[in-house]
Amino acid sequence: AATAKEMGLVSRVIDGGRDEVMAAALALARHIAEQSPVAIVGTKANLVYSRDHSVADGLDYVATWNMAGLQSDDLTVAAMAKMAKERPIFSKL
Repeated sequence: AATAKEMGLVSRVIDGGRDEVMAAALALARHIAEQSPVAIVGTKANLVYSRDHSVADGLDYVATWNMAGLQSDDLTVAAMAKMAKERPIFSKL
């Protein structure tokens, strides 16, 4: 596992057994679930698209998603929550 992390194949190694791994996975899932739904869906769409297309096409796709993301209220909600030191509450998709 340490070698995989050194090689960049994994971003994190969890010490312990199944319980520790499940706790870390659930914590990460909670963190992801707290983020903007538009950003989460856009990230997944960009990763899937970029996997099967050229770098230039992938960057164009990212730019399109970024423009679309600016049309939602999520950026404003996130900024206001950050300034108020509160958790943002995003609209559902």
